[in-house]
Amino acid sequence: MRFWFVTLILLFLLAPTAAEARKVALVIGNGDYANTSRLANPANDIRIIAASARAAGFDDVTVASDLAVNDFQKAMRDFRAKADGAEVAMVYYAGHGIEAQGKNWLIPTDAQLKSDLDLPYEAINLDRLMESVSGAQIRMVVLDSCRNNPFGRSWRSGTRAVENGLAGVEADDVLVIFAAAPGQTAADGTSGNSPFATSLAKRLPQPDVPVQLLGGLIRDDVLAATGGSQRPFVSASITGTPVYLVPRAAAPAPKAAGDRSGLEELLWKGATSENSVRGFSAYLAEFPAGKYAGQAGDNINRLLKGPAAIAAPVTMTAMTEPAAAARPATRKFTLSNVRVECVKLTGRLGLGLPDQLFLRFNTGQRFPEGKSEIYSIKKGESWVVDQSFEFDQSVSFQLREFDDIGGSDNIGTIDLGDTPGTFTRTLDGDASDYRVTYTLTVG
Repeated sequence: MRFWFVTLILLFLLAPTAAEARKVALVIGNGDYANTSRLANPANDIRIIAASARAAGFDDVTVASDLAVNDFQKAMRDFRAKADGAEVAMVYYAGHGIEAQGKNWLIPTDAQLKSDLDLPYEAINLDRLMESVSGAQIRMVVLDSCRNNPFGRSWRSGTRAVENGLAGVEADDVLVIFAAAPGQTAADGTSGNSPFATSLAKRLPQPDVPVQLLGGLIRDDVLAATGGSQRPFVSASITGTPVYLVPRAAAPAPKAAGDRSGLEELLWKGATSENSVRGFSAYLAEFPAGKYAGQAGDNINRLLKGPAAIAAPVTMTAMTEPAAAARPATRKFTLSNVRVECVKLTGRLGLGLPDQLFLRFNTGQRFPEGKSEIYSIKKGESWVVDQSFEFDQSVSFQLREFDDIGGSDNIGTIDLGDTPGTFTRTLDGDASDYRVTYTLTVG
């Protein structure tokens, strides 16, 4: 009896436990690069992806940001131990990624990469990252990193480096989702999160969606969000049997507020990142009595700046399209005589190259509309905008400049207000100084 008792205890201790059949995730965001232009949104992206993974049932989510090469390697090594024996293991990476020497490389924040020969020493081979999930049953690698190569211009002639995007991969038993198709670039995003991260955060906790269909849903979302300019790409060689991260039966009860805290946090983070009436209204439509409801209402009132909007019901219909009678019928805001003077210029990559400017209004309008019409400017030069802009409410606009990685940086924001006159504002974001003069007419 003693023998069998000891045997049963040993079998119990050695048997696979529920903890081993778990879902684990590693979420990495690199944006604060020491030797090239930084990326603004990875820090925001990893927050919503981590919250989304927890909402999808991942019970071990490791979040790491701004990893130098040694820290990057340690994070992969530690995660490989967690992924060994797991039911699902997922790695999400946002940051610089390039193709060179016929391979894909993820770029740590301390990389200098003066030559492509430095890649094996200063960068992370994508194959090593995929090895970190090799011990799991279902393996997922998600790459929001198909951006321009910011280092390749200085490499020697004949280097086989691709300036745009990453190359496709062929990996057995791994689902790989790229933010953009091979050879294309992915946008860093202009509303706090990249379009790809926004879609992934939305789709990951969606009930009754097989992981085999996850990439296709994200592809459709990003195509719609970018007007077809960014097309995510899926490389999948996994089982054909549907695998559900959140089965329908396991989905939280729709009215159980306590079980919907993860979704509420996701919606609120998305709304604050977007900072628009639409985003805050979407939050209130889903959580009218949520813990951020008061702040959402205040933000909507601030953005609309209309007394009738304050009294209007907080619904998607009321906030998106206020009743015609609620709008001030006799007021028209006209912005004209815009002049942008470059006082100090750091330039792209710190090399003193000209800034490439455009204006973006909080109404969604941009000037110039096409990238080919962007105004290039150097220190001491001025950009005279030979166009007036009319609005039926007070608006704000940003002076932005394109960077070398496919995104743009905000130099400063001007809130027009409702007082007519001619004004001069100084904007000093992104290490440059600009003096903006404009005239506001209220009729």
